[in-house]
Amino acid sequence: MTFVITIPGQPPSGNHANKIGRGYRRGGVSYPKLVKTQKALDYQDEAAYLAKQAKPSKWRPGLQVVMEYRFWLTRDADCTNLIKTVEDGICPALGFNDSRALPRAMSKIVGVPKKDARVEITVY
Repeated sequence: MTFVITIPGQPPSGNHANKIGRGYRRGGVSYPKLVKTQKALDYQDEAAYLAKQAKPSKWRPGLQVVMEYRFWLTRDADCTNLIKTVEDGICPALGFNDSRALPRAMSKIVGVPKKDARVEITVY
């Protein structure tokens, strides 16, 4: 069973999806740690919602899940960095760990108007 998830907009690159934040150890001792940017969190929340809407009710993930990505981008970006940001949003929403995903970047079109930017993911 296959289905397609369409996420509008250009995903934040994995290079820009994190920033240095603060973590805290027992006793309140702080340390620097990577945290998601608000832009990445917002994108992943929308992606998760759209993935849940697109998923057929009878679909269940197998041991491996093939995911084909097609990108329409306003500006050029490294597809592998974009895929990581998208996976972090949709895989938990689909009920599996992204370590089971087999991502494939199938196409990338650069220079589309902002209103037409999107990612289409075919899930097998």
